[in-house]
Amino acid sequence: MHITIANQLFNSGALSEMFKAGFISSKIFTYREIYLWVEAQMQTQGISKNKAVFEAQGHFKKDERTIWRAINSFSGTDTMVSPL
Repeated sequence: MHITIANQLFNSGALSEMFKAGFISSKIFTYREIYLWVEAQMQTQGISKNKAVFEAQGHFKKDERTIWRAINSFSGTDTMVSPL
């Protein structure tokens, strides 16, 4: 799912309704927050994606793979993007 679609669904309340109905897990909200945070860090601080991912690990208390998984979930591509 691309982030613009996710944001539209979030803003309209559709994501919350799908969660309440049991169609999606709460993970989508966490992944969306991680993705937006990483993007914001890259833009505001001018840091690389790898550095933003490293900082996100501490901020969200998640491992590096989870951060990359969150980014890839909303990247709009079918390929994985990771320095590994």
